[in-house]
Amino acid sequence: MKPHLQALIDRAADRRFVPGIYNYCNSRCERCPFTERCLTFIENREESARHPDKGVIDCVQDSLVDTVDVIKAWCEREGIDFEDVQRAGSKESDDAYSRADASVSADPLHRLARTYARAGFPIIDALQKSAPFHAWSAEVHEAVDAISWHVSMISAKTSRALHGLAAHALESLAWDEVQNDWNGSAKVARLAIAESIVAWLTLIDEGNAPEGSPIREMPALLGRIDAALAERFPRAMDFVRPGFDEPDVAAGALTALAPFEPRLRRKRKEAP
Repeated sequence: MKPHLQALIDRAADRRFVPGIYNYCNSRCERCPFTERCLTFIENREESARHPDKGVIDCVQDSLVDTVDVIKAWCEREGIDFEDVQRAGSKESDDAYSRADASVSADPLHRLARTYARAGFPIIDALQKSAPFHAWSAEVHEAVDAISWHVSMISAKTSRALHGLAAHALESLAWDEVQNDWNGSAKVARLAIAESIVAWLTLIDEGNAPEGSPIREMPALLGRIDAALAERFPRAMDFVRPGFDEPDVAAGALTALAPFEPRLRRKRKEAP
């Protein structure tokens, strides 16, 4: 195995890193307390230092190439023909993905989340370019920043949750009923929705949004998406996000649990 691939594998086994934490975060690394325990953050930082002229797309492409090379090396070590595995799974997985993709594309929840993204982007863009925006309070600026950050993530995580659930229905693989990718993705979407609703309400109140302004429609639209997610993924909020929802790990405890391994869960408080 190439030395840099072996080094990557060795680093991934380091229990100081939280496995899979980067899959269920909001990607706001500058505000994250887990950056030094996130393998993706560390790898990206080092890659940027080594190749400061590389763009994001180039870095992602290099990462994918390394991932495939690691899988090939593992297959070679275990005496498995990588090409045979690839051929055996390709058609079945492609067919399943195509059917899942068609199902998700026609899903009302998917369309509703995309409607929010299409409506949110131009509003935020117009606000950021407007003259009064620069005179508004820090609270308003923070609200706009939160909405801007989450506007595409809500749609992307909703889509990922729906794709995961649809693919699961077509597969025979066993998954934990709570600790699975579609619940994790739905939870991230719902957390982003909750933060975005508060931000929109701040804009309405602090920014004095006039009656009839499209801004006033956004909290209700997000509320509909959130209600649909809650109905479709009733156990999503019970999903334990690696690190973020584990107080002992957040306090510094080491962990080797994979993202989809069952975890101890704190009971949620029932609504009065």
